Amino acid sequence: MEKPKNLILVIFGASGDLTARKLMPALFSLSTQGLLPEKISITGTGRTSYTEDAYRSRIKESILNFSEEKVNVEELDVFAENLRYISMDNQKEGDFTKLKAFIEEIDDTCVKSGNCIFYMATPPVMYEPIAFNLSKAGLLDTVNGFRRIIIEKPFGYDLESGRKLNRVLHELIEEDQIFRIDHYLGKETVQNLLVTRFANGLFEPLWNRNYIDRIEITSSENIGVEERGGYYDSSGALRDMVQNHLLQMVGLTAMEPPSSLDSNAIRNEVLKVFQSLQPIRKEDVPAQVIRGQYTPSLIRGVCVNGYRQEKGVDRNSRTETFVAIRFFINNWSWGGVPFYIRTGKRLPTRV
Repeated sequence: MEKPKNLILVIFGASGDLTARKLMPALFSLSTQGLLPEKISITGTGRTSYTEDAYRSRIKESILNFSEEKVNVEELDVFAENLRYISMDNQKEGDFTKLKAFIEEIDDTCVKSGNCIFYMATPPVMYEPIAFNLSKAGLLDTVNGFRRIIIEKPFGYDLESGRKLNRVLHELIEEDQIFRIDHYLGKETVQNLLVTRFANGLFEPLWNRNYIDRIEITSSENIGVEERGGYYDSSGALRDMVQNHLLQMVGLTAMEPPSSLDSNAIRNEVLKVFQSLQPIRKEDVPAQVIRGQYTPSLIRGVCVNGYRQEKGVDRNSRTETFVAIRFFINNWSWGGVPFYIRTGKRLPTRV
């Protein structure tokens, strides 16, 4: 891979769980592989007040705890030198003026490219105000270098809010500058799926309704909602997992061979799968859908809370932490083959 151009990466929500568990270990992994730009500044923002040294120490600890590979301490120290932090409120327009000055100083003294990526590792409700304030501060202007916005799923709460968010972003920035990230698609198992399907002489001719009885897609976690109870109670397994991660898996599993490996060609074939999904009628929901919630239990000798006892969760919550769905895809390859999706928290194992 070619190294990307020198840039400043700004992470909104840099004091949060996603940044600590996923983003920073992933960036460190890229660093150890020599895949980061020669000059990069990773600037974290958040409401929590940190000195730069305190933030670097926190991130180094997170990488040691959550990295999937053995961490070389010297490499970690080199990586941490690229970290900076600025305390700010995403709702305050004035704080973005402060952020602009902060970025310009880094660019003038260190990066010298004008390239900037804004990564929103925040609750979805913050996407619009952050985009608006970036635009008002002139941080989306592309006089020198490029500008990118990266948005983590969920992209909106439902179809209406997703479309509204699209409209807002398109008023501020071009479509080819917006990247909507479903981190699940970066998992090795998922990445290997298209190769297994289309480049394997054994599987490729058999991957259809003539030889396959059913398809099951399972994502189970043995942990609960942990510190994400407030977010999860407004989301649930359907919004958190099914309508993004697992439906994307269905798309990759059932799609026809794309005309090329271009992102638009793959997207078009996945879209055809979604257009062929057989809607579940209201009267068929009890026969095709199961929703559930984990309760207090003893797991490997440890007492664990039930979902309704978790921090931030309504004591009378009806939010599902488990869901299983049977459905069909009405096209030539898969007509009559049942697909099963299941996902949940506090299941016996992580798989």
